[in-house]
Amino acid sequence: MQETLFDNVVILDTRRVYFGLGACETQIKIGTSRRPSGHRGGEMHFDELCAVRGGRSVEEHYHQKYAAERIGKSEWFRLTNRVGFDVMTMCIEQGRIASAERLKHILLKRLQRDAA
Repeated sequence: MQETLFDNVVILDTRRVYFGLGACETQIKIGTSRRPSGHRGGEMHFDELCAVRGGRSVEEHYHQKYAAERIGKSEWFRLTNRVGFDVMTMCIEQGRIASAERLKHILLKRLQRDAA
């Protein structure tokens, strides 16, 4: 929470870090937004899977955590098993069951293909 000159004023931080699945289902976007949908406009299409409260520092934490999967200097990351399972866990914790099921399906299909 931010400090203010007035003790009784509460500033609500509406920033959030979202995790979006790219249209090709092989990439995850990790970005920040104040908008409920996560989209800022004019960018590659993605479906938001889940989000956590926070701004640039929280976003930077995730960018560093998944640095090995990062695509260039963008906010896009390869959907590896590590990233996929972590995001799926967040989806389950947030009750975003449809998002968790979607990721499960993608990862399971990949595991089956790799095992063949």
